Amino acid sequence: MSDTKWRKALRAISQAYLGIREMLVKFIDVDEPRRMCFPPSLACPLAYMDTIEFGPTELRSIEWLEVAADVDEVLRPLGQFPVTSVDGRSRIAGYGN
Repeated sequence: MSDTKWRKALRAISQAYLGIREMLVKFIDVDEPRRMCFPPSLACPLAYMDTIEFGPTELRSIEWLEVAADVDEVLRPLGQFPVTSVDGRSRIAGYGN
């Protein structure tokens, strides 16, 4: 998924005030998903998000991101996002299988 699309998704989810305080992020070059605070800061160059845990991180390196809320309704008006929602959790895929 493009940097712009990740930024659009993260901003919309943050502004929806769903009570999300953390996210689980699987990076393409890391075996295990990482738990991080939500929302990350987007006040950095466009290709990055700034996290408390890891500092500036490339958005294009996200394989998938998961939050403890159903975000499909939040993202639907913004375009097509690869979202899978199960048991009140949503996973947004950055890369297809």
